[in-house]
Amino acid sequence: MMVGNLTESWLRKLDSMLRALNQTLHHVEPCPLHASHEDGKESYAYLYILFVMILFAVTVGSLILGYTRSGKEVDKQSDPYHVYIKNRASMI
Repeated sequence: MMVGNLTESWLRKLDSMLRALNQTLHHVEPCPLHASHEDGKESYAYLYILFVMILFAVTVGSLILGYTRSGKEVDKQSDPYHVYIKNRASMI
């Protein structure tokens, strides 16, 4: 019996939300021509986002380059696999 009551209240809430959304979509008011920003707070927001994205890209790029270049600096003579191959080749 409780399930029916919960479903009905949920359906009523969903219906009211959809009606409000429908009214909002059909009664769109145009934006004012001269929208004023509060003391220019939003005027450089895109520059800040661009700066953060560039900083992130440089950081990730330097990490990737550092990791890939560190693999090239490994001395193959001290690598245990190459030492084993060298010892096996001298035995044959």
